[in-house]
Amino acid sequence: MHDIYGQPERRASTGLPLGIMLLSMFALTAYLLVGGALLDDKNQDVVVYVPQASAPNPH
Repeated sequence: MHDIYGQPERRASTGLPLGIMLLSMFALTAYLLVGGALLDDKNQDVVVYVPQASAPNPH
């Protein structure tokens, strides 16, 4: 069967794009859950480093 040039597909398959999207969502969810479980330490302190202001450079 030959497709007509310039015409849209009549039967487009959505299985592969949906499969890739679901697999990506599963991988991201697993990554966040595992990372959250590894970092779930109650004695961990958060440190924020603020850059120091530098003097203006005279020309």
